[in-house]
Amino acid sequence: MAKRVWEAGVFVLFAVVGALSHGREVTLLGVLENAAPLWLAWVLLALWRDPYEGPLVNLLIVWALALPLGVLLRSWIVSSEVSLAMLPFLLIAMGFTLPLMVLGRRLA
Repeated sequence: MAKRVWEAGVFVLFAVVGALSHGREVTLLGVLENAAPLWLAWVLLALWRDPYEGPLVNLLIVWALALPLGVLLRSWIVSSEVSLAMLPFLLIAMGFTLPLMVLGRRLA
């Protein structure tokens, strides 16, 4: 349970930092629209391969698959077009979350 709370916190933090960096108001709906799809993709893939158990590659596989899947899911939820223009968002999301997920693994 603590793992899921940590992961949700990482994605909520990402959504809040993203909103602030774009000069947007931080709202519950905005945080949910941005954090929930990423977290949902993460949790679903974590059921297949636990990112906190076994070799570090488990975490890397879940991370490498969940973030693109979550970004696609987010695009569908907010009705934005899927295109290469999403690549910067994906790369920022991946770069932001990986160190925090590694830290979560170390704390688990």
